[in-house]
Amino acid sequence: MKALARVTALCGLGLLSGFASVASAAEAIPVYIHNNGIAFSRMQDGQVIAYDPVAAYDEHTIAVADCNAFKAELKGVSWCFSSLTNQEAFVAATAENGNNRYVPFGGGHCSLGLANGNLAARGDPRTAVRIGNELILNGNFDVRARFLQDTERNLDNARLRFQLAIQNGSLVEN
Repeated sequence: MKALARVTALCGLGLLSGFASVASAAEAIPVYIHNNGIAFSRMQDGQVIAYDPVAAYDEHTIAVADCNAFKAELKGVSWCFSSLTNQEAFVAATAENGNNRYVPFGGGHCSLGLANGNLAARGDPRTAVRIGNELILNGNFDVRARFLQDTERNLDNARLRFQLAIQNGSLVEN
């Protein structure tokens, strides 16, 4: 595992109001968790399986994406979609500064992991759940269930630890 130092993404919509000052102070913004350059994905039997973040956010469904047909680039990684409509929604939601509501909180790190100080834990897109205006990922369904037992406290802790990790440059990519 290596410390993240390259700038590839803004994430954590809950942090955006104070995020710019944190990012400029630390001059390090975490990368999105990705597999072979595909964000919102996981590995299965040596293959990258991409999922549609728009379907997860807007429709509360987990949809396998078709990277060959529907793909958009954002901050150095590819995002794939299950339909042209979802691809267009993602592109339209991308602000000039790169912010996008469909990007999962914590850049795809496991939210309970972040809440508990595990800065290397990956989120699994199949666990995606929208809480307010944030798409939350966890490492697996059992972890998601534990996260949701005390959602408010866990999300507050995850936001704080994520922000501190950005300031300290201590997020890790695995």
